Amino acid sequence: MRVTSAANEAATAGRALDGLAALNLVPARLSFSGGTFPKLTHYLFRYPAKFHPPVVQALLDRYTEPGDLILDPFCGSGTLMVEASVARRPSVGFDVDPLSVLLANAKVSRFQPKALQENSDRLLKSLLSTQRSSADYQRLMKKDISQAAYDREAVVLIDEIPAIPNLFHWFRKYVIIDLANIRKCIAMLPCSDNHRQFFDVVFASIMRNASNADPVAVSGLEYTAHMRRRDEAGRVVDPYRLFAAALDKAIKAVTEFTKASRGGEPAEAFLGDATELGSYLADPVDAIITSPPYHGAVDYYRRHQLEHFWLGLTDSQDDRLQLLGQYIGRPKVPQSDRFVLDGVLATALAKDWESRIRDVSTERADAFKHYLVAMQKTFEGLGSVTKPGGPVLMVVGHSSWNSSQIPTTQLFAEISREWFDLEAVWWYPVKNRYMSYERHNDANIETEYVLVFRRKD
Repeated sequence: MRVTSAANEAATAGRALDGLAALNLVPARLSFSGGTFPKLTHYLFRYPAKFHPPVVQALLDRYTEPGDLILDPFCGSGTLMVEASVARRPSVGFDVDPLSVLLANAKVSRFQPKALQENSDRLLKSLLSTQRSSADYQRLMKKDISQAAYDREAVVLIDEIPAIPNLFHWFRKYVIIDLANIRKCIAMLPCSDNHRQFFDVVFASIMRNASNADPVAVSGLEYTAHMRRRDEAGRVVDPYRLFAAALDKAIKAVTEFTKASRGGEPAEAFLGDATELGSYLADPVDAIITSPPYHGAVDYYRRHQLEHFWLGLTDSQDDRLQLLGQYIGRPKVPQSDRFVLDGVLATALAKDWESRIRDVSTERADAFKHYLVAMQKTFEGLGSVTKPGGPVLMVVGHSSWNSSQIPTTQLFAEISREWFDLEAVWWYPVKNRYMSYERHNDANIETEYVLVFRRKD
């Protein structure tokens, strides 16, 4: 019998969620626009594992009304907030990553295009005094400036050059000087705070291409053999040209968003931990739409290290280590962590999976326990801020352990049962995603699921 591609996809999705049979739930394919969509500010910054905008549009249309207050407790770079603004829904986001909060707020800011363009022109003009010639950059394709030359130029930029561990591993010496000069010009430009934050985001968006790091490394931050070959062959790195091109693209993007969301509802992101939501929000929200971190899939802490330092979001390695403990989904978690040491898994299924993993690897079991305890705390917080009957929509993927699929959907349904009922499950194939999955470790996720919870009365 001939089986269609759609039937194959549906069968795969169904097998992935066989554990939900006891709940009388059959996953259905989520329909959304598969063609082009307004880019708005979605591509201001290359951010891994972010929401697919048409999926967000479909969920907003199906489960919310104009004027509903939407919460995203794992807001990332703000995709939900951008789409909610255009759809006339006010929104609020939280994230533990300060770069994410900066990105999200820049993406939902409504600018006066003329004023922003005027400040951009002033900034580009101020950069001319320190920009190298095209001949200089051609000459520096395969070699760097000397240490003595670097020291002479760096002495007047000491406040702009960050204390990144192994700084010269990640950047050529002349690139460090160029980036520091750009940062100095941004800091000295007479402009409003939201314009300066916009310029900071543009600056952050060029960081990977200005560095030695591979933009798509699986580890999140790595000077790969591929990048070494490019450098040996001759790679022109001109931070000024990168910044000017990114600035032009970004101005067009925020202008498009401002027009599309004109007269729309407010949106703002805040630094905050999803496991402590009850302490942040005094009033309930109408709906929650979010994509929590996948277990062990993307190391955001490592991924954004360069941007954190250059933007002054962290000043030292000690600052970084304090931030590390707040990330959910980390592949390695110390046994002294509060969720590992004192956390209690709430269901038999969760305990069974922890035991199965611990028989093979204590390290992986500790990471699994940390993830589920953190998500238990998150559901508890969501229960305290969601209106009775309100929807909580979670986009999740199913990772694997020793060739066995971890039943993330079933685990979430059980650990949330005190506050929520799992009403429905949607699925859709993942294409063209930008994620740092370790495919050799069975973490390749080809299908994503939308879990539809309802707050119990």
